[in-house]
Amino acid sequence: MQPSSPQALVLRIDAKVCHVEVDGERRQLPLAGKLFEDRSRERRPLAVGDRVVLDATGKAIDAVLPRSSQLHRRATGEGEERAQVLAANLTQVLAVASTAEPPFQPELVDGILAAAARERIPATLVLAKIDLDPTAAAFWRQVYAHAGVHVIATSTKAGHETAAALQELAALLHQNRTVVCGLSGAGKSSLLNAVVPGVNLRVGDLNHIRQGRHTTTHTELLPLPGGGHVLDTPGVRNFHLFATGSQELQFLFPELAALLPQCEFRSCLHAEERQCAVRKALDEGRVAESRYRSYRTMLQDALEAERLEVRGGRPELRGKGRRRPGRR
Repeated sequence: MQPSSPQALVLRIDAKVCHVEVDGERRQLPLAGKLFEDRSRERRPLAVGDRVVLDATGKAIDAVLPRSSQLHRRATGEGEERAQVLAANLTQVLAVASTAEPPFQPELVDGILAAAARERIPATLVLAKIDLDPTAAAFWRQVYAHAGVHVIATSTKAGHETAAALQELAALLHQNRTVVCGLSGAGKSSLLNAVVPGVNLRVGDLNHIRQGRHTTTHTELLPLPGGGHVLDTPGVRNFHLFATGSQELQFLFPELAALLPQCEFRSCLHAEERQCAVRKALDEGRVAESRYRSYRTMLQDALEAERLEVRGGRPELRGKGRRRPGRR
């Protein structure tokens, strides 16, 4: 690779071409065939937000530069375990969840937050449509604030706008390169339209979403007027962690990790062990039941992956998945 090779920013990925930005100009370019030759652990050879190097002609993507961060989950429908990278080179993750229509789904939210924590990307939970169920909004806000998660409670409904919260959200968006994740119909596009005038993202109604028609159909990196970039992703129904070890998992739930020193065993997984401080805190109401359920579901996935690894069925986990956040 020559030092003078032009570089570009990946804005969107279609079936056969990538939309990239080169010196302020948007182009549609193919990928060099060699990028598909390496059977990596990732579903695709590049992701929205990647910095790439073009070939000598400037008409094809030749290489992908190292990432500063990435948000990924376990790819579904694959014959082998692989990662689906939703976005690269991020500085912020927004997990958007409505309190009603559709109802709040803690396991999905916890999966997004855990994936962000694993990559050390700052994350915020944005509660949307709080006007529909203020009681539920207050409950979930308390649950996640207790878990050390930054929470912004919002409403964009006329007459019920949460002006201060929307202002806070706008400031975060303008200061970061943000990926927005959540269930279809949670209100992601409505929020972005409300806090960033001029974005004009398509907003669908809940009936279309129930019929399987997603409001956002692809991930695209959008520059925002006034600074910052945002990726509005298609709605996700689940967010399963990729290649995360059982001993690592609890450190993605800060309120659980904080109790580990009080457990009888240093290797306690907070499942069936005796003298477990986490299960004691759960019984006393100091750990939210929904958070613990999410943790146990992820723990079962991690333990099953490790059993497959021992039998030789999961090579991508060998030597992986046991680091704590903050260690590389």
